[in-house]
Amino acid sequence: MLTQDQRQVLITAQLLLATEPIKSAYFSHQFNVVEGTIGFYLDKIQSWLQEKNLTLVRKRGYGLEVKGSDWYKRNAFVDLIYNYKPLSELLTFLYEDSKDYSLLAFFKVTFGEKLTSLTKELIEEIYENVSLNNDIKFFSAYIHLLLVIKRTESQNPIELPAQLVRDILTSEEFGFMTQVQEILRAKDIDLPESELAYLAMHLYGERKLFQDENEAKGLGFELEDLIREMIYLTEKKLNQKIICDETLLKGLIQHINPALYRLTMGLEVRNPIINEIRHYYEHLYNAVSYACRHVFSKYNLAIPSSEVGYITMHIGAALERQHKNVKKNSMLIICPNGMSTAKMLYHKIRNEFPDFETIEICSLRDMHDKIKEGYTMVVSTVNIEYKNLPGLTVISPFLPNEDIEKIKAELNKAGKEGALQKNVSLPVSEPDDVEKEFDIANAMLSNFQLKNLGAETYQDTIQDIVQEIHASHLIEDKERIHGLITKREEKGNVIIPGRHIALIHFRAEEITAPFVGAFRLKHFIKTKGVGYSSEEVDTFLVMLARKDESNYILELLGKISVALVENDLFGEVLRFGDLQDIRNELVEILNKEEE
Repeated sequence: MLTQDQRQVLITAQLLLATEPIKSAYFSHQFNVVEGTIGFYLDKIQSWLQEKNLTLVRKRGYGLEVKGSDWYKRNAFVDLIYNYKPLSELLTFLYEDSKDYSLLAFFKVTFGEKLTSLTKELIEEIYENVSLNNDIKFFSAYIHLLLVIKRTESQNPIELPAQLVRDILTSEEFGFMTQVQEILRAKDIDLPESELAYLAMHLYGERKLFQDENEAKGLGFELEDLIREMIYLTEKKLNQKIICDETLLKGLIQHINPALYRLTMGLEVRNPIINEIRHYYEHLYNAVSYACRHVFSKYNLAIPSSEVGYITMHIGAALERQHKNVKKNSMLIICPNGMSTAKMLYHKIRNEFPDFETIEICSLRDMHDKIKEGYTMVVSTVNIEYKNLPGLTVISPFLPNEDIEKIKAELNKAGKEGALQKNVSLPVSEPDDVEKEFDIANAMLSNFQLKNLGAETYQDTIQDIVQEIHASHLIEDKERIHGLITKREEKGNVIIPGRHIALIHFRAEEITAPFVGAFRLKHFIKTKGVGYSSEEVDTFLVMLARKDESNYILELLGKISVALVENDLFGEVLRFGDLQDIRNELVEILNKEEE
C-alpha cells in the first residue's frame, strides 16, 4: 500500500533512529520485496544522507548503519517528515487524527502508536506553558519531543557540551523548562539534562544569539548595519530602490536575530512554501540570495534557502507598501505558515480589495474560535476540512490572478503594475566618489599581507596577528582588536568547513582602512566550527573594515568570503601559494561579475 518513495522514507527513518545495525533482509521482509529492490532504495538513501553530513555504512555480515552526529541525524529525520507529506496533511494528523494510511504507517513504524498518542497529549499540555504562535512551530515541537523521548527510551540521549547545557537550564530565558519537566515526569518520563537542553532550544528557537546591542558590537557587527548592507546589494541587483522603512527594518531584525542563533547552533528552520517563493518572487529571491551570500559569508554563516525565502517575503512586503498605500479591509485569513507569510498576503489583499473594512489573521489551531466571531469571507492558504465553514476560499500566499478572481469575480486590473515588475533606476554615484572607492580597493590589494607565524595555540596566533596588523598602522588599540577577534572564536563560526582555513572579519571605529591578510601556521591547531564541531586549521584569513565602510568595499570583501567557500582553487592558493599568486587570484575574484 506504500509507494517506492514512501518505502524509502520509512527505511531512512528507521536507520536514523536505529541503535544498532539493521540487516537489509529485515526491510525485504517488512515491505515484502526482494533484497535487490532494497539495494536500489539504499543507493538513493545513501546519496540523500551525504547531503545531510551523514554516511550510510553497508557491510555484508554487519548490516546497515548511519554514521554521524546525533544532531545531524535528528535534523535529517525532521527533513524527512516534512518532505513526506504536505504541511496541511501533517497538521491534520496532529490536530484531527488523520486516517491517512501512509502517515499512520510512518509514525507506527518509527515511534509506535502508544508513544505517538502520548506525545500528542504532552505537546498540548506543554503548549499551555510555551507560546508556540504558529502551526509550523507547534508541529516541529511535536516531532522534536517524539525524538527526545524515543532516544531517551533507547538509552541514546544526545551529547551536548556541558557548558551549553548548564547555560540553557540555568537561564531565565529557558525557565519554562521547569514546567515542561514537571509535565513529562507526571507521565513517568524523566529526561537527562542534555535532552532537556535540546528540547528547550527547539521549543524556543527565537532565543537571541546577542542579548544586547553592545555584545553585537563587540563581535564586530550590528544587525542594522548588516541589514542595510543586504538591502543595498538587493536593490543593486534589482536595479530598484528599496525604502528601508521602520516596518521592514524591525521585521528583518526580529527574524535575523534568532536566525543567527539557529545557524550558529545548527538548528533547522522550515519554510514549506519555499518553492512558491522562488516561483512568484523569482527575481527578488535571486537578488536576496546574492545579498545574503555576500553579507553573511563574511561571518562564516551560510544562509539556507528557507531563510532566504523568509527574508524575501519581508522585502517583498516592503516593495508592496511602496507601490501602494495600505488601505483598510475585512476578512479572516487562515495561514499555518507563520506571520511573515500571512503579513505578505495581508498587504496584497489590502491593495487589491480596498472595500473590505477589516482583515484578521489566525492559525489553524485558533480558527475554530475566530470563525465564531463572524466574517463575510474566510480564505486559507491550505485546504481545510471543516463542516461549519461554507464558502471557504483556498488561495496562495502570493495571490496570483486566478486567486484574485476567486475572491472577487470582477476586478479591473487594467493599467495596474506590481511593484516587483517596476524597473526604477538607482542614483548614480558621483565620479569623484567612484574614483575614491577604486583607489581604496587598489590600496587594499596592494597592501595585502602574507605572514608565516610560529604560534602553536589559538590565543598565541591571535596575539601575533594583532601585532602584525598594528605594525601596519591600521589600528592603535591592540587590546580592543585582540578582544574582538577572541570573541569571534568563542562564538564559533570561524572555520571554513573542509578548507583548514579560519575566516575572521569585523568592522570597528578603530580601523583606519580596509585590510585583507593571510597568516599561516607551521602546524594545525583545533578551532571551533558551527554547532559543536571543531576542525584543524593552519591558515587564517583576516578581513577588517571601518565602521562606516562604503557599500562598494563591503561588497568586495563579500566576494572574497564567498570565493573562500565556493572556490577550491582560492583556498589552496591561500594555504600554499606565494604573495603574487594570492594577489592574482584576488584580482580575478574581485573583477568577476556574477549573474
